[in-house]
Amino acid sequence: MFTTYSSNDVAANEEVDHTQQEFSSEVERDVQSIIRLAHQEHEALIQQKVMSAMKQREEEWAKLRDMRPSSTSLAQIKAVQDEELRALLEQIVSKEDSSDEDEYEYEDEYEEDPF
Repeated sequence: MFTTYSSNDVAANEEVDHTQQEFSSEVERDVQSIIRLAHQEHEALIQQKVMSAMKQREEEWAKLRDMRPSSTSLAQIKAVQDEELRALLEQIVSKEDSSDEDEYEYEDEYEEDPF
């Protein structure tokens, strides 16, 4: 009634019609495809991280440039500050000179008239 097959018969048929080989090669292609996609996703992720790090670094440099004026502007600022300092010192000296003169005049007034 029913024909019985042994495992040897099944293996022999698979070898003849190459179904086992086709299946394994198809699985291997699928695995290779998955591996390629994983590599591509990994590379894209790394590229994204690198680009964001570069952008962040560029923003940090821009902030530093904004905070630190260039050397020529620093020299100009220093010259202005030096000029302001000289002007203040001249004012102090002139006030001291005028206060010294006032002091001498005050002393002279009392020396001339003891009472």
